[in-house]
Amino acid sequence: MGLLVNYNGTIAPEASVSVLDRSFLYGDGVYEVTRTLAGRPVALGEHLERLRASARYLYLDVPWSDAQIEAQVERTLEAADNAESYIRIVVSRGAEEEISLLPGPEIAPALVIVVRAIAAEPVLDERGVQLVVVPRLRNDAEALSPAAKTGNYLNNILALIEARQLGADDAVLLNRRGELTEATTSNLWLVREGVVLTPATGAGILHGITRHFLLELLSQWQLPHTETTLHREDLYTADEAFLSSSVRLIAPVRRFDDYLLPACPGALTRRLWQGLLDKLRASVGVEAVSI
Repeated sequence: MGLLVNYNGTIAPEASVSVLDRSFLYGDGVYEVTRTLAGRPVALGEHLERLRASARYLYLDVPWSDAQIEAQVERTLEAADNAESYIRIVVSRGAEEEISLLPGPEIAPALVIVVRAIAAEPVLDERGVQLVVVPRLRNDAEALSPAAKTGNYLNNILALIEARQLGADDAVLLNRRGELTEATTSNLWLVREGVVLTPATGAGILHGITRHFLLELLSQWQLPHTETTLHREDLYTADEAFLSSSVRLIAPVRRFDDYLLPACPGALTRRLWQGLLDKLRASVGVEAVSI
């Protein structure tokens, strides 16, 4: 069927929210995005755990149990009947008549689940993406932590617009200390002399679910890797690089600013792509594909 929306339990091809909803007025809500493999949601438990962590950061009550949210996701996927789906789970703080920054004590949250069709088979992008380091800094963790996945996304939106204005696909953001953080919707990885490098969470990044699985794989394979402090100059000495996220999984990087990567996708990027697919497929009960 393509796209379906589940708004507080009602499933339809589209839905409307009140103009007084705080997610519309202020971006006051939290969300998660995942995908299916073999029609099954990937890492839904991990995503709901992070959703609740983001909600706690916003002092936002999530009144539904994980089982209740999972049931609504399943209902929506079944109704959509896509081969594979993008899944977005949103919890808004809700709507109330009083327009005020301070939410009232009786406000009731709203649960929205959006499902849309995506490609039936994940494919590694051989072209690679072009990234630029933009002047705009990543949100300071002491102001609005990037570890909380909230509806307030202007920092990322503006960085992406500015990257596109410079002819790139996406932006790499620095923090106020000049350290690399992440792209606008993805975690960042570099490979240099056989060592996999990724910014530490202390730089101010989202604690990515796919990032977590990749770190598990690297440890399992006993490949040298480190979560560390990285700077702009490190981009220009990388042998290969990639982004990680929950829907694309891995996106190879072809260029940082004017620096063309020696390999795109690199050999290690290809190995991690297949290993990640096998790991995620196994997590939803699908046998690994031998290559």
